[in-house]
Amino acid sequence: MNIGPTGRAGEDAALELLLRNGFEFVARNYQRQCGEIDIIVKNDKYIVFAEVKTRTKASRYSGYYAVTRQKKQKIVKTAFLYMKEYKPLLRPRIDVIDIEGHWLVVDEKEQFAVDKLRWYKNAITASDFDGYI
Repeated sequence: MNIGPTGRAGEDAALELLLRNGFEFVARNYQRQCGEIDIIVKNDKYIVFAEVKTRTKASRYSGYYAVTRQKKQKIVKTAFLYMKEYKPLLRPRIDVIDIEGHWLVVDEKEQFAVDKLRWYKNAITASDFDGYI
């Protein structure tokens, strides 16, 4: 999937947050026919599938609200396929990381500055599975 520079910058910030909190990188932009997982990380207890939503200050609503019921179902299906394919011996968890920021120029280069970062742990749960599993 081709995301723009704002989305890429948000994913970079989200991955940095996860790594600072003790997670180990597993994969980025894991794609299957039914959907995509932005970031996959793990620690000694969980394998975390993270959906990252990045918005600039000009946006009228938080990126969290862009994770619709349909999007949640695609994430769940894709996470299920990952678990089936790789069989990690960890508890799965689906988080949403909502990032708000703005672009600025530093030393003649554009740079994304994060203003707000919200991490919703276990944001997508069994109630979002809708009978898939």
